[in-house]
Amino acid sequence: MKEIKLKIVTPEKVLYEGMVESVSFPTTDGEITVLPHHIPIISAVKAGELKLKVSGKEEFFHVTRGVLEVDGQMITLLTDAAERSAEIDEKRAEEAHERAKQIMAEKRTDVESYAEATAQLERALSRLKIVRRRRGGRASFNQEL
Repeated sequence: MKEIKLKIVTPEKVLYEGMVESVSFPTTDGEITVLPHHIPIISAVKAGELKLKVSGKEEFFHVTRGVLEVDGQMITLLTDAAERSAEIDEKRAEEAHERAKQIMAEKRTDVESYAEATAQLERALSRLKIVRRRRGGRASFNQEL
């Protein structure tokens, strides 16, 4: 079985470091899957679901914006924040979603605050989508963005 080393780094810690069979991650241009011996790339990563395949099993993470570098031998993801899907608190994510919607409604004329609220809403929706998909529930609120 062919593998490639993956390292997920946040400002606080190295969240993951190990050998993987593949990694799928969200970019501004769509989802990309990286396999061993992938050509070198550097890509912007957007908030969403990161999927790893390790020993034939899938593992899921929520990631925020960041940068991914592939050099053919190793994948390095530098991201503002990341968490394993099993660690996502659905209630907290739902509360963040509601707060972001409220801020957006209040800050329509303040461009900077509105942009930050939009980013918060996107992160909350991504986290909710991941946790609900992993537990088998529906995640049909993508249209709210």
